[in-house]
Amino acid sequence: MFVDSHCHLSFPGLRERIPDVLAAMAAARVSDAICISTTMEEFPVVHGLALAHPQLWATVGVHPDSEGEGVHEPTEAELVEAAGLPRVVGIGETGLDYYRLN
Repeated sequence: MFVDSHCHLSFPGLRERIPDVLAAMAAARVSDAICISTTMEEFPVVHGLALAHPQLWATVGVHPDSEGEGVHEPTEAELVEAAGLPRVVGIGETGLDYYRLN
């Protein structure tokens, strides 16, 4: 079995096709997937996917490219609290994308 350690199933185009994605995962022997939250506003959707599907898990976090107007910058306490919710397995998408510096 395989685990997808970083996916964005909450993104438009995938969110509407969750049954198809889960079927494709099963066919490819992918047993679990970690759905990554890129903003606090997106987190309820990501967390909801994890709660609704036993093969999906969630992270909470804000990607640095998402910062700006309309995106809540969480406190450490908010991240820790959300990380303690069921099916949340990490604080992630903090986005150390150093490859972009090249």
